[in-house]
Amino acid sequence: MSRKPRPPGYTQRRKSFREQYERILIVCEGTKTEPQYFNAIKRKLRLTSLVVAGKHCKSEPDKIIKHTIELKKKASESPDTKYEHVWCVLDVEAPKPHASLEKAINIAKANDIKLALSNPCFEYWYILHFDKTGELFHKSKDVERELKTHYSAYKKNSKDIFAVLYPHTNTAIKNSKDIIKEKHCGEDLRKHNPSTHVHRIVEHLLTMSRKPTDK
Repeated sequence: MSRKPRPPGYTQRRKSFREQYERILIVCEGTKTEPQYFNAIKRKLRLTSLVVAGKHCKSEPDKIIKHTIELKKKASESPDTKYEHVWCVLDVEAPKPHASLEKAINIAKANDIKLALSNPCFEYWYILHFDKTGELFHKSKDVERELKTHYSAYKKNSKDIFAVLYPHTNTAIKNSKDIIKEKHCGEDLRKHNPSTHVHRIVEHLLTMSRKPTDK
């Protein structure tokens, strides 16, 4: 008996199914703002294979990376829980960068952990949904002040902001890429204030889901 012809798009759908079940770990420096954002994306895109973890240690970047390594190692003990991609989301901070950031970058590289740095802080990623600003932020708190000029209701650890941000995700990705290109940032963002690599994680998650953002 001959097989029925496969419908158009069969291969693409199978590929999307496999990508949906890539196991990804995102470990965040913060305990609320970053985990809230990535968990909101997880729910929006129905990414059941995405695990988002806040820090369970001191805020020094090298300790957060070491904690990430422990989570990765524990998960790798079983093929069902092993992560295909591991990300760590860290802030550079301003006016003074984290003292252990360089050490953290080196440890991450040696252990196949991808870094998403934000200089000076994660909230800059939020600003890029509204504006492609490349002006220097002298202090991390200045980023929050700038964000409030675009979204006056913003408060630290706000749960409501995701609904405002999400429709402009493609805009933020483009703005972030443009800033990186214009500043010739490369991989190390410590000397490039402001800049962020958060768009790399978000693009990957959108690719897994195949869902549109901007209308």
